[in-house]
Amino acid sequence: MAISIKILRWVITIGGIAFFSWWFFKKSFPRLTDNSLSVQIINNLQQPIDFYTVRINKSPEAGDVVNHLGTIRSGYYRIEYFNVKNSDEYWLMGFIGKKKLVYFSQHAVVNKNEDQLVEVRNYINQSQRLSDLGIKKVNVYVNDTVTEAIWITLDFLLIFLNLVLLLRKRTLRVEH
Repeated sequence: MAISIKILRWVITIGGIAFFSWWFFKKSFPRLTDNSLSVQIINNLQQPIDFYTVRINKSPEAGDVVNHLGTIRSGYYRIEYFNVKNSDEYWLMGFIGKKKLVYFSQHAVVNKNEDQLVEVRNYINQSQRLSDLGIKKVNVYVNDTVTEAIWITLDFLLIFLNLVLLLRKRTLRVEH
């Protein structure tokens, strides 16, 4: 019984390490696909802006895709790749701090084979109604990301503890 439990713990630990290795590899590299559109975002404002993109899908069942581009410093750029197979529009949202929206623009994908360049030169909000909807989508995305980060941290802790307990050597105590 004890041997089978130890074997099961080894299988679970090795499976967890393999899964998180694959997951980390998948999340670390850009999502290049056949139908991907390259969008270059250049921040020409005086301060760093935290950018998010919301890719609007044609079918409401698929749901919209929110991506966090990160904070882009003044005079720098970031390149994002969109899978535009089921989409012909995306929104670009820029935040200062946690919740202050300072930039919102709506972009149409006219030609899926032509890459796009977006220069952020001034603080603009093209549509108040769409930006409010975008803020809600970004907040849901941030909350989901925080929840996912908590679960992944707990999983790493359990894998580490299980691995340490499996690899430790037990010493025999001899009482005199």
